Amino acid sequence: MAVIVLDTETTTHNKGNVYDPRNQLCLLVVKVISESSTSVLSFTKPWDVGRIHEILSSGRLLVGFNIKFDLAWCRHEFGFIPVFGTRIFDCQYAEFLFSNQTWRFPDLRTACEKRGLDPKLDYINENYWSKGIDTPDIPENELLEYCVNDVEITHQLYDVHMKMFSGEHASKYRLFRLHMLDLPVLLEMEWNGLLYNKEKSLELSESYDKQVANVERKLNEFFDYEVNWGSGPEKSTVLYGGTIIRKSHVPIGTFKSGQKIGETRYKVVETKTLFDRLVEPLQGSELATEGLWSTDEGTLRSLKTTKRIKAVIDRILERQKLEKMNGTYLKGLPKKLDEMGWGSILHPSYNNCVAVTGRVDSSNPNGQNIPAVGKQLIESRF
Repeated sequence: MAVIVLDTETTTHNKGNVYDPRNQLCLLVVKVISESSTSVLSFTKPWDVGRIHEILSSGRLLVGFNIKFDLAWCRHEFGFIPVFGTRIFDCQYAEFLFSNQTWRFPDLRTACEKRGLDPKLDYINENYWSKGIDTPDIPENELLEYCVNDVEITHQLYDVHMKMFSGEHASKYRLFRLHMLDLPVLLEMEWNGLLYNKEKSLELSESYDKQVANVERKLNEFFDYEVNWGSGPEKSTVLYGGTIIRKSHVPIGTFKSGQKIGETRYKVVETKTLFDRLVEPLQGSELATEGLWSTDEGTLRSLKTTKRIKAVIDRILERQKLEKMNGTYLKGLPKKLDEMGWGSILHPSYNNCVAVTGRVDSSNPNGQNIPAVGKQLIESRF
């Protein structure tokens, strides 16, 4: 049984997201370390799936940097899933742990610099990716050199990490092993995803639009002015006092000559509306723009108000809640499905290199904090 260090190179849509159908795996490089020999092997299309399976399955330990990404692609392209008992070592998570969980998403280049190792080659990003040239259009020999270098320095980093776990960071090794047991579970959660009823979500969003419009109508009746309630500066002005300036285009006739002859002429008219202060802003809640204060939920709930003004603030908070539910979930999740090309399956990322507390974090979208209205739209496939 061997130690295998692996790295993949993919196309770059949505950062190479494995569930984006526009993406493809372009290169796999593995370094196989056994008691008798060490070899570096590379694979490109057409894939020798049988040989790749044989090599990956021979590993008693799989090593990588952000290895969940590489394992996801190996599953996607080759159907490879590590058998139970295969150990995994993610150098990215080790660096996160060594930083006392303060270095979010450690990168390979900086990690190697910190440990005095060979540098990561950056020319592929500088010469190609940063200029909009995607991976399939990069010369094969350059891409191969780049990926082999990543594998070699990841192996060097692994050796340094094992010495650190045997020495000054020995107390953290059990925690590291625990998270490495979690890693395949997180990958499985990402792979299976969440079946989301996009059509029902968009239907429900229409009712939320109506609720938002109804709350805005009641607020505007209070102020006898059509406030833009999606604007933080305007909310601040109507609560804490100040002037809202609106510009409008007023027709003043038609063009008598030139290219626009016969077209309507307009002039810009500026309208200023003064609002008295309804409530004293909290000390320390001022914003960078002079004369404006925070209108976030925590601030608004802490204001000292009369019963009448509290009713206004309650409606503002109600609107903000409805708008967040609508924009982030009922409209936001269908938009995410379309942007990522996921069809009807949400594939949140579950990250263990983010929270200083060590808990698992979820993003793109956050699969851990979907509210009840969104959870009702997640359906079972079984």
